[in-house]
Amino acid sequence: MTVNGDPLPVGEDDLQGWLDGHLGQERHARVEAWLAENADTATRFRAMATQRQALRSSLGERYAAPVPARLRVAHLLTARRQSRLHGLHRIAAVAAWLLIGGVAGWAGHGLVPQGATAMRPMVAEALSAHRVFAADAARPVEVAAAQEAQLVGWLSNRLGRPLVAPDLAPLGYSLLGGRLLAGAAGDPAAQLMYAGPGAERLTVYLRADRAGGAGTEFRFAEMPAQGVTAFWWVDRGFGFAVAAEGLERVMLQRVAESVHRQVARSQAL
Repeated sequence: MTVNGDPLPVGEDDLQGWLDGHLGQERHARVEAWLAENADTATRFRAMATQRQALRSSLGERYAAPVPARLRVAHLLTARRQSRLHGLHRIAAVAAWLLIGGVAGWAGHGLVPQGATAMRPMVAEALSAHRVFAADAARPVEVAAAQEAQLVGWLSNRLGRPLVAPDLAPLGYSLLGGRLLAGAAGDPAAQLMYAGPGAERLTVYLRADRAGGAGTEFRFAEMPAQGVTAFWWVDRGFGFAVAAEGLERVMLQRVAESVHRQVARSQAL
């Protein structure tokens, strides 16, 4: 790719394409040369490549299993409300025990034995993209929230699907903006970034996902060494992942459920 005979400068899409192995030979060589001159970025992206390979070799089918319905936030909250209405302290104590023990048990379920099958590509991309861009204080997004309408229109056109930027303000997260990324096999992907009350970052990653074998049930994934976690699901051939670093699992699931509801409402219009 050239402009007036000069190669285009290396950008974030090139770096993501290099990480995913989707660049052509000439562009790959250009990015390798650029990385050789930018040691900090090269170290970060080569570490990500190593982490991705480690994830693919260590995470598998049990890790991708759906979150049981009994551990959905709405189910837990309903059980707690019923216990208060009836004033049955014994039932309330049992519900609290189930909440703590059940969530902890499901967290243990995420530990997958060595040699299991690889993590779903869309999920690995979402976790890696969060790790890279959430830490970028200078330029966390390509298009800021001040241009939300243009951002949503641009991403909708590139992904070939009407998109919305979920309103997460009731949960304490404000939209910072978003960016276009390269997904598996060159499929365009979108990342929306939000800031929490303590400036912590949360991202919503979405792209076409035709891998099959997944439904609308929420599933949990993580990069244990980096503390990045996500809830993800696939709906009508499109994958969604809500990722954060250091966020309590129950809160992350509440955010994912809010995103799911808002996306479903927009599709029903």
